[in-house]
Amino acid sequence: MIRFFIIILIVFFLMIQFDIWFKDDGFYRVKELEQMIGSQVEENERLKLRNEQLEREIEELKSGTESIEEKARTDLGMIKEGEEFYLIVE
Repeated sequence: MIRFFIIILIVFFLMIQFDIWFKDDGFYRVKELEQMIGSQVEENERLKLRNEQLEREIEELKSGTESIEEKARTDLGMIKEGEEFYLIVE
């Protein structure tokens, strides 16, 4: 009788272990989610740095004309009145 009870307990224990390791929400799913969280944290840090850089750029554009002039020159190809523009083609 005791052996039968021990065998039943072992079978239940193995069933519980199977659920923990191999079901959809088991150990492997937890590891997969931890990996996804890690990659999302890295992405968030990258975007946070980009946002900080954009905020600094916005403050520079609001504070003076030098940064506006630089932006117009680099992005829009504008030149000041009286300047000469040379385009060097390779």
